[in-house]
Amino acid sequence: MDKNDLSEIKQNLKNHIFECNEILALLDSNSLNKNQESKINTINNLIKYKKSDTISSMGKERTFIELINSIPSVAIQGYDKNRKVIYWNKSSENIYGYTYYEAIGKSLEELIIPEEMHIPVIQGIKDWFENGNVIPSGELILKRKDQSPIHVFSSHVMLGEESFNPEMFCIDIDLTEVASLKIKNTDLEQKANYDMLTNIYNRNYFDSMIDKKFHQMLTLKQELSLIMFDVDYFKKINDIYGHDIGDNALIYLVQIVKKTIRKNDIFVRWGGEEFILLIEANLSMVKDIANKLKNNIELETSKLKDIPTLTCSFGVVYMGDFTSFSQAYKTVDKKLYLAKKNGRNRVEV
Repeated sequence: MDKNDLSEIKQNLKNHIFECNEILALLDSNSLNKNQESKINTINNLIKYKKSDTISSMGKERTFIELINSIPSVAIQGYDKNRKVIYWNKSSENIYGYTYYEAIGKSLEELIIPEEMHIPVIQGIKDWFENGNVIPSGELILKRKDQSPIHVFSSHVMLGEESFNPEMFCIDIDLTEVASLKIKNTDLEQKANYDMLTNIYNRNYFDSMIDKKFHQMLTLKQELSLIMFDVDYFKKINDIYGHDIGDNALIYLVQIVKKTIRKNDIFVRWGGEEFILLIEANLSMVKDIANKLKNNIELETSKLKDIPTLTCSFGVVYMGDFTSFSQAYKTVDKKLYLAKKNGRNRVEV
């Protein structure tokens, strides 16, 4: 990039200084997930330029370079048609680990592209330079100098497309913190909504959705039924075999149930050895499902050598017979108690 190029870019920057202030404010925020596109588009506008008669002083050119270099967490690199580095800002040094002098003249793929991405990246850039097919923006996992992966949101702009020496600029937003936050949020959601032992929904999740589900049933006149069941004599299993065997027994039971029900059925560990199933079915259908579950649990666990044979007691109600979930819950709980009172290993409707 020569002096005239920098002058022309500077003029564009001057015309969009309010956008620059906005982008710096956005970059200081932590809402990358909401503003990635606006940040990228604004930086693109600052980098793109049109031919201008204005020749700027070197001092103002330095101001532009200093500003671009000061943008945190945004790596800006320039490449020629052979993918060789012609520009490498301070954030590129920080994000990717290569100094300006290490990067200049090196190829894009040599520096930051994982080996498995070399061919598609080279082909994509060639296609853009030769045929004008723009490389789309998106999240990528690139590599640092130390070969460690880095998550970025990458956008690209071509300068001087009509000239003999077009240049491609890449604008990469460092998503390391965002990726870490996503992992943390996923972990928190997992802990909040899923049972840690069996990896099915927990009571907290069920409580958060059941009123909406019940209202939806009434509004859309859906058929919805509730099954509550627990493992017979589970305390004795823990006392005789130990809690590790008891935990394994619950894990096996959950696997058996999941193979029997449909994917859209809501399966919840209610607490301890007690479970709930919310199933879109009428009473006759859900009674058959409960009996099938009862039989499958006993049959499949009888084949296992490392846990005792399990039997379960079931209560079943049709949700359409009630005006609130609390009424349905109280009734199904009574049905479960009745199944246990009447000898266990049975279904009460």
